[in-house]
Parts: sequence; C-alpha cells; structure tokens
Amino acid sequence: MLHLLAVAIAVGCATTLGALPVLASRELSRAAYDSMLGLGAGLMLGASTLGLLTEALVGVRVDGTVHVPLFALVLAGFTGGVALLFGMDRAIPHAHAGGHSEHLHGHEHEAHEHCNHATVDDRARHQGMMIVGAMALHRIPEGFAIGAGFADTRSVPLGVMLAVAVGLQNAIEGAVMAAPLKRGGLGRARLLAIVTATGMSVPAAAIAGFYLARHVAGALPFMLAVGAGALIYLACNEIIPESHSHGNERRATFGLLVGVVGIMVLKVLAGE
Repeated sequence: MLHLLAVAIAVGCATTLGALPVLASRELSRAAYDSMLGLGAGLMLGASTLGLLTEALVGVRVDGTVHVPLFALVLAGFTGGVALLFGMDRAIPHAHAGGHSEHLHGHEHEAHEHCNHATVDDRARHQGMMIVGAMALHRIPEGFAIGAGFADTRSVPLGVMLAVAVGLQNAIEGAVMAAPLKRGGLGRARLLAIVTATGMSVPAAAIAGFYLARHVAGALPFMLAVGAGALIYLACNEIIPESHSHGNERRATFGLLVGVVGIMVLKVLAGE
C-alpha cells in the first residue's frame, strides 16, 4: 500500500514538474504542445487497451467457452467508466478544446464571447482556470485506474505501466495548464499551488481503486474495465480533440502512435 501511495503521489505531482519549465523559460510552441498531447493520448490508449482491458478479459473464455456473466461484468465496468466521465464532463464547468462541439469556454479565439474581462491578462487567467477545470476531470479516473492496476497480482507491471503513462501525460498537462496562467500574470507560488492541487486527487482515487478491486469479491475485472472505459473516453473526448484543434493534426497523430508503441515496448520489457 505504501508503494502504491508513493507512486500515486509522484504521478499527481508530475503536473507540477510539467509546469516548472514554463515558469523558468519561454513557452513551448503550440505545435510542440500538440505533439506532446498526442503522445499522452497514445500512452493512455495503449495502457487502457493493451493493459487494463487485456487483464479484465482474462478468464472470459476458457476451453472455447465464453463465461457470459464475467463478460457481462467487464462490459458493465467499461460502460460504467464511460458513464462516469460523461457525467463529470456534463456536471463540472471546464474548457473543452477548440474543435469540441460542446465547450463552455473553449478555444482561445472563441472562449470569452460572453465574458467581460477588463484586460488581456484577465482573459488569459480565466482561460487558464477553465483549462484547470478540464485537467481536474482527468485526475480521478487516472488514479482509479492506477489503483486497480496495482491490485491485479496476475500482472505486477500493470500498475507501474499505467503510472508511467499517466505520469507523462500529467507532466504534459501541467505545462498546458501553466502557460495561460503565466500569460495572465498569476504569481509563481499561486500558479504552482493551483497546478499541484489538481494532482492531489490521484493518490485518494488510487487508494479507492485498489481497495475496491482487491477487497470486493469478484470486483477486479469490473474495476479494471471501469478504468479502461474512463481513460479511453478521456483520451477521445478531451485530449485528442485538444491536440487536433490548432492545425497540428499530423504531429499530434504521430505523437499518439509513438505513445502506443511506447506502451508495447514497456509490455515487452516487462516480460508480458
């Protein structure tokens, strides 16, 4: 448990590490951000499909016979993970990508049509805080998936693989959060506090996911599928649209492919 807690805290703090280069130097280009977002989406999709779903489906087919109740449980978990993120997406105000059809305050050029900001700095700060809202949506399912991965004793590297994938994605998102807040003139201490706070739900969610998967009878396949559904929805509904909203679609796509290949390499090196 202490090992899981330490890993989850490190993953949560990865957002802070991602913000530090933005504070210390000039901002990266939008093309670089989109490439990194694509990489993060690829890592999440690879970890969800090649890791979580693969393990969730273990035992569904035995000796040529499909275990229908277990398969139904996995499908219910996957659907539940998607429903969880969809509900959070609808209930919590946040900024979607510019290419998203349902954004409250979305793309930088369209985000503030109905807002009365006195200065450009106010506009940038507001945009930054709405992006923080979007990133905060990510932390709970990410932590949940990591906890379920650590609970799966059949595949010891699964939790570590998920932690690496999510940690890298969080570092990228830390930079994406910090850039507009810095442009808006937010002080360094407050900026880092806000970015760090978004990551602190990861340890709590990881512990919850671990206990539910480990201590509720028969819950492990369900919990692994919940994590997979949530992360796949997150990647497809938030991260990929954001990375494809600024004219850098090809860079983002190749970043995604590199992320999937990275997960394949991790699985091979882990002996799976």
